[in-house]
Amino acid sequence: MKKIGFMQLMFLTMAFFASIRRIPNIAYAGWEVISFMVFAIVMFVVPVSFVSAELATAMPVDGGLPVWISKALSPRWGFVAAWLVWIQMCFGMVTVGAAFADMLATMFGAKELISNNIFIGIVVIGVFWLITLLIIKGVPITAISTYGTIFGLFVPLVILLVCGTVFAVTKDPGALTPPPLSQIVPNASDFDTLSRLSGIIFLFAGMEQASSFANRIDNPRKNYPRAIILATSLVAILFTYAGIVTDAIVKQSGIALADPAQVFSVMFDGWGVGWVTTAIAVMIALSCITEISAWTSGPSRSMLRCANAGNLPRALQKVNKHDIPVPIMILQAVIVTGVALIFVFIPGTNGVFNTILTMAVVLYCIVYILILLSGIIFRRRHPRDSYSFKIPGGMPGMWIFSIIGLVGVAFVIFTSFIPPASLRTDTASSTSYVLFILIGMIVLTAVPLLIYKFRRKEWRDPQKADKTNL
Repeated sequence: MKKIGFMQLMFLTMAFFASIRRIPNIAYAGWEVISFMVFAIVMFVVPVSFVSAELATAMPVDGGLPVWISKALSPRWGFVAAWLVWIQMCFGMVTVGAAFADMLATMFGAKELISNNIFIGIVVIGVFWLITLLIIKGVPITAISTYGTIFGLFVPLVILLVCGTVFAVTKDPGALTPPPLSQIVPNASDFDTLSRLSGIIFLFAGMEQASSFANRIDNPRKNYPRAIILATSLVAILFTYAGIVTDAIVKQSGIALADPAQVFSVMFDGWGVGWVTTAIAVMIALSCITEISAWTSGPSRSMLRCANAGNLPRALQKVNKHDIPVPIMILQAVIVTGVALIFVFIPGTNGVFNTILTMAVVLYCIVYILILLSGIIFRRRHPRDSYSFKIPGGMPGMWIFSIIGLVGVAFVIFTSFIPPASLRTDTASSTSYVLFILIGMIVLTAVPLLIYKFRRKEWRDPQKADKTNL
């Protein structure tokens, strides 16, 4: 089997979390995004990426975070982590599919479809099923991630950074001049400001997912920590500036969260070369396809390992000749279909987009809590093990990094319960939003615990179970 090299690993890592479609969420925070990004890096990215890097290099085997958590906490919580990553993907991929639908509308000159919920729902369902079937047929995920990241992420991003800077400064020489500090530091008492933090943090969700391919990585102890740290650093710097440029061009009040091509439309229509936006839309659509492909494959493999360990029925343990867990992938496509129907039946694209995105954020935050706790416990149990990457400072260093990360994650969960401005128009909408997030978080976390409690002995195949590392 061909090994995944460093550059390919970095592209694969970025394919799981870096996407042009995130820029509207960043731009919506205005200049306050600088404070949000600093918070995200210090309180989230650094602690989680460092702990993930240590765990990944200590256990460089296929399986990723479910294996880490199973070894450090227990197989029960390893299964819960795999489940939550998998189920949040079903919510998160609906927002990616929505962005893809917007790109289709832009490509065919039918921008009015961007606010058409039926169109968005149909496209989301159609593209996810198409990608699912292609992967089942054996399309290589690493090849998709490499080219998709180059042409779907870096090319549009460079165009936005360069052309956007020129357009913004030409239109208003002071557009990119930093405002007073009071406009950069968010008002902690302003719920509307704090509610934007979840979208910024979620930019980095999934940065550790490439670890599920650990056995296929060339020199994982060296290359994995380098890839995750470099990938997150590049994204933080470039996307912060891209968000500021987008805000200068579109202005916060007019930003459409589900339309990453909006800034390109304003820019190139202003220059009289609107056709360029169509080409950009094709690239962003490719980026969406890349992200869906990466997520469709990664979490399903983790769920397959959990199934093989005896945590799910035998029917979900079947694979085809390409070693693809077909039943699990079909099941996740059915769930995505159900979530996508929310777009069809609930009006207000921005509000629905925010709600689905927030549900994915909250579920993933629970996973990050388990990862950070695993870092502490695993280091305590194996203090003298030699890892190629180890958080400095010994056990106190691990405690400091993990506690900072836990505080950051807890804050993100808190802000996730603040309804976005578009849903605070009346008490009923705000209450429905909070209840949806709260009940969804409780139910979707309880489901894997109940499955684990009532699992049956006949589900476990000894030959398969011994190979899962769980």
